[in-house]
Amino acid sequence: MAKNSIDAYGASGKTNLLYFDPEVLMLVTDEASPLYDPRVHLPVDEDLARNIDYQGVLEPVLIQKNPETGDVEVIVGRQRVKATRLANEWRKGRGVAPIHVPAYVHKGERRNALDVIVSENEVRQADTPLGRAEKMRRLMAIGRDERDIAVVFGCKPATVRNTLALLECCADVQKAVESGRIGVTHAKQLASLEPAEQRAKVAELVAAGNGVGPHERARKQREVLGDDRPRMKTRKQILAELEVDPTGERAKALRWVLGIDEPVALPGLAEAKEAMWDFEVQAAV
Repeated sequence: MAKNSIDAYGASGKTNLLYFDPEVLMLVTDEASPLYDPRVHLPVDEDLARNIDYQGVLEPVLIQKNPETGDVEVIVGRQRVKATRLANEWRKGRGVAPIHVPAYVHKGERRNALDVIVSENEVRQADTPLGRAEKMRRLMAIGRDERDIAVVFGCKPATVRNTLALLECCADVQKAVESGRIGVTHAKQLASLEPAEQRAKVAELVAAGNGVGPHERARKQREVLGDDRPRMKTRKQILAELEVDPTGERAKALRWVLGIDEPVALPGLAEAKEAMWDFEVQAAV
């Protein structure tokens, strides 16, 4: 006679896992609700949606029924629900069965839901860059290509290439990436150098980033690697420039770039492109 699952696995107990059409799960947007989390307004993560489309929702969400409305509300797992909805749109277009979201019922008090929301997102230990690289290598060894691995990790193929390059670097470079003193993209650039050159260059990169903020560190480290190209301005910075000088062809070109004015002649557009690329605003990843 077959054993039940508790006996078969030697478990101490079990709970009921429910499955839902993601469209019936309510994402709370009422700021007065104890279940509200501002991240509910984040855009849908397409990389996560591709991962769910490939292998379903691996980690159940946490739900609770609203005693006043009867709605099944999500306490933990908003991004998984949104990504599953998008994945199901794709699957409908391909004529395949939709994915359902596994969920556990939260047994705690509704008024204490924020404790759960914070704990679920904050008390985590992320994998290290080197750990991710090793797992990617193992997937590649069993026949997965960059696109497959990107779907599994919820990232872009370029990120897979950059991360795998870390395995080709010397220990000094790997330690600098693990400690956050340089980025994975830096490691990719260093991977083509001889080990002695890698050690010398990573020492320069670390020294350049000491004692400065993220933006300044990114600029200085790009200079070390011989990449001092200017970076694109943000929309906020362009608007600030327009406030200083709202007239003339340059201003018209900038407004066109932002989509708040009619198109301008090509000379103006050239000025806009020059303005968009004249200083750095973001740190290297």
